Amino acid sequence: MFISCWNPFSPKEGKMQETNPISLKDPLNVLNRIVISYQNRDIDLYVSTLDSSDFVFVFDSKDEGLLEYLEQLGITDYSWGYTEEYFSTKSLFQSLQEKNIVLIPIFGAGYEQSYGDTLVVIVRSYSFEPPVIEGEIVEGTVNFWVRKCEDGLWRIIRWLDFVR
Repeated sequence: MFISCWNPFSPKEGKMQETNPISLKDPLNVLNRIVISYQNRDIDLYVSTLDSSDFVFVFDSKDEGLLEYLEQLGITDYSWGYTEEYFSTKSLFQSLQEKNIVLIPIFGAGYEQSYGDTLVVIVRSYSFEPPVIEGEIVEGTVNFWVRKCEDGLWRIIRWLDFVR
């Protein structure tokens, strides 16, 4: 009965099926790919969702304690680019691997807004399971600006994070 189902943990080598739930041929699949990259602590899968030339992560300026952390990194405008996102997430994944923790982002209710054929803004509530810091739930709303790239795949160009 499940013979034709796609298993993301055992894909046929070199073949990505059109109906693949993590194929970036559909803008909403960036969410699925982010979840699976966290589950597997796979930095390559994670960064494949980001546009390496135009990606910007924008932090919530209301997030307590964030300004001091960003200033230590020399960041003064509440945002960083692809390289900083890569190294930050790689470090997080390595730490989770060392502690044998699987952290899963949970995307909840939201909506999408299309701007032509090449830009979609995906807005979702989010939280993590288990909590990122024991006893402290991290949740909020995220706005992903997802653009169709020249290769026909959708990638995040802007990530706005609003923490509750």
